[in-house]
Amino acid sequence: MRHRFFDVTGFVLAGGRGRRMGQPKHTLILNGETLLLRQLRLLRSVCRAVAVLGASDAPTYAQALTPEAPLRMTGEEFEMVFGVPVYPDEWLGRGPLAGIYTALLHTRTEYNLIIGCDMPYLSASFLRYLCLRAEASQADVTVPQSRDRRLQPLCAVYRRRARSAVRSSLAQGQNKVSRFYPRVRCEIVGFQEMAQAGFQDYLFSNMNTPSDFEALRRNYPGRIVGETKKSNS
Repeated sequence: MRHRFFDVTGFVLAGGRGRRMGQPKHTLILNGETLLLRQLRLLRSVCRAVAVLGASDAPTYAQALTPEAPLRMTGEEFEMVFGVPVYPDEWLGRGPLAGIYTALLHTRTEYNLIIGCDMPYLSASFLRYLCLRAEASQADVTVPQSRDRRLQPLCAVYRRRARSAVRSSLAQGQNKVSRFYPRVRCEIVGFQEMAQAGFQDYLFSNMNTPSDFEALRRNYPGRIVGETKKSNS
């Protein structure tokens, strides 16, 4: 059953310049749509409100949604045309943590689903599952864990009340996202729990180089995106 959360805002992290990729990752085209458009479409199926986090130059975001977009477009124009606000990082050059802080600064909801633009295997069903876990636990951060026991902070739910802890990390020069986790209440969604719910580990697969992306494009059409079908036997 599909369900949209009215008390969760969805954010796409799209501030990276993609130096190793050779272009911003959100502009990459997969199965006929850019990664930014895919993630926004995904979030819209889960959350009532969505937004883009990243750089102040809205033109690359506009052209990632439609080739006919003008070469220059302000953030206000972008929101008027596409109905999606763009929030530039409040702390420039500080990576995803700055984007998370910016999201918590601008959000109007207590719970906030934040995902990277370069995770093309994420599914709506998994994001709904994550939001339900966040609301049930009422933790400050609800973060999944992959098979190798690594946390996945760029696919997580953050409560607005965690903002001060994020700001403290930024002020201390601690840019790694998970460095502020000990200061707040975290709910870790373990891989075994995910597997029992029917989700696969490749949900969190991403890419950093052109060869990574080419491999993804070759394999993507034949993959089951985001979840497995449980056997009835």
